Amino acid sequence: MFRPRIFLKIFGSTLVIILLMGLVTTWMATGQVREEVEGETRDRLRSQVELLHELVVLAPDAVAGEAFQSRIHALGRRTGARLTILQADGRVVADSHKDPLGMDNHRDRPEIEASRNAPYGESIRRSDTLSQSMVYIAQAVIVDDQPRLYVRAAQPLVHLEDRLATLRNTVLLSVGVAILIGLLGAFIVARRVAGPLQAMSEVAAAIAQGELATRVPIVTNDEVGDLGRSFNEMAARLEQEVHTIRRDQRELRAILRGMVEGVIAIDTTEHVVLMNEAASQILGIPEGRAAKRPIWETIRVPALLATLSAAVKKATVQTARVRLPIGATDRIVHVYASALTGENGTHRGAVLVLHDVTEREQVESVRRDFIANASHELKTPLASIRGMVETILEDSEMAVETRNDFLHRVVNQTGRLGDLVQEMLSLSRLETDGARVATRAVDARLALRGVLDDAAPSARERTIRVEARLPEAECLVLAEPEALRRIVGNLLDNAIKYSPEGSAVALTAAATDDDLVIEVRDEGPGIAPEKHHRVFERFYRVDGSRSRDLGGTGLGLAIVKHLVQALGGQIQLESMPGEGSTFRVTLPLA
Repeated sequence: MFRPRIFLKIFGSTLVIILLMGLVTTWMATGQVREEVEGETRDRLRSQVELLHELVVLAPDAVAGEAFQSRIHALGRRTGARLTILQADGRVVADSHKDPLGMDNHRDRPEIEASRNAPYGESIRRSDTLSQSMVYIAQAVIVDDQPRLYVRAAQPLVHLEDRLATLRNTVLLSVGVAILIGLLGAFIVARRVAGPLQAMSEVAAAIAQGELATRVPIVTNDEVGDLGRSFNEMAARLEQEVHTIRRDQRELRAILRGMVEGVIAIDTTEHVVLMNEAASQILGIPEGRAAKRPIWETIRVPALLATLSAAVKKATVQTARVRLPIGATDRIVHVYASALTGENGTHRGAVLVLHDVTEREQVESVRRDFIANASHELKTPLASIRGMVETILEDSEMAVETRNDFLHRVVNQTGRLGDLVQEMLSLSRLETDGARVATRAVDARLALRGVLDDAAPSARERTIRVEARLPEAECLVLAEPEALRRIVGNLLDNAIKYSPEGSAVALTAAATDDDLVIEVRDEGPGIAPEKHHRVFERFYRVDGSRSRDLGGTGLGLAIVKHLVQALGGQIQLESMPGEGSTFRVTLPLA
């Protein structure tokens, strides 16, 4: 049997809805009927006022006579309306229902005042003479552009109240019938709904006690039956989820083992519950050695243990930057420690996350060095330009030859600044992640000849002989024309700058089975083998003072390395102090 409260809720809701609908219906219907009746009454009264107006216009001076009064009485009986004629000052001279001599002055009546400025004056009010609600329509009789008389027709609204009373009785009867039907419907709905809902409540309580196999019996095919089926599906999924919790825990451990960050979990006794592979590698601890051992026995790094202790005591996330002396170089680790608490705020242990940022710190160090070197490289030509310009400005009597020499130096330093900025931009684009060079088949001979033509002026200036041996036949290499010219041009420019005056620089290119080998050899001071890898670093110079005097930026070989790698090639350096240097570039043939 259904519970009474369900029946009361259903029946109460139905009752409220029916009553509200009855009230709204009554209000809307009453308004509609009232508007229709009043409109019909106004239309009739306007017709009667028009008729009375025509009679008065024909004989305006006879309205006060007994014959006209008798005629007004007869018209009132036939039309059922009250007809009244007033003088301009508001005195009643004829009325179909009352003796005019005993009536008040009607000058201030709303309909009379309204008719002075409009074709008709209208009002609905209670008549003091007849003691009932009336609809009044009045019209002025104009003589010589002035109102001489007023005619008025009125009709009571007794029939309106009768119609409204009938309407209200009908609505109340309908509401009463609807309430009885609603009571019966609520009883049926409560009986069909309450039983399944009570069964669901009992099954839910059983599932909460751990009886996951309990299900709701389905007895109907309506929405309540659909709810029961959905409830059973939910119970089945819950049972499945509970059975897979242990499997999920195993998968979680597998995920922790595959994480890059190190994760260490400890219990309330500070024993290690979990340490993933990444944490073992970061700390240099064999995997499995720390399990179920105190954390302070496993990790003997005071800063790390202090961070963990602070997180447990303060119950907040603690971070620290710790340097671990492991291997040949120290490791820099960012540590995140957080206490674990239960639902009631009790201490459940702590989690330690280790993020190895050694490589990022190294990159940051390289970035700082680059900024310092770039600032130094920019400062030197700027200081030189400023000094020479200030000298020119301060010495107004400077010789023309000296002034021109200074200006020529300013131009040279400005060009050096432009070259430095351009090469820094080029190197930045090449070092950007994902930077690519679109390659195609290029005739290496044409590119190398163009490089030789560009390098000829600087070679003549320093009396350097450039000896070239290029392939006699067409040699197609898989490259990008501008990148190929930039590679060979920078190597040749570097050789010319570092070679002593009067020496020779050799450029050779020869094709093998799969590659094109390009060599640039100079007779410069040479480079020690332990410094070979550094020549491709940004701003590195073997002889810094000579390179700056010749306008070098220290970026050319770094650009060469990135361009060669972008083209899928390789670059090597062979050099010994006092024996010159040879740069060898290998690029794939098309």
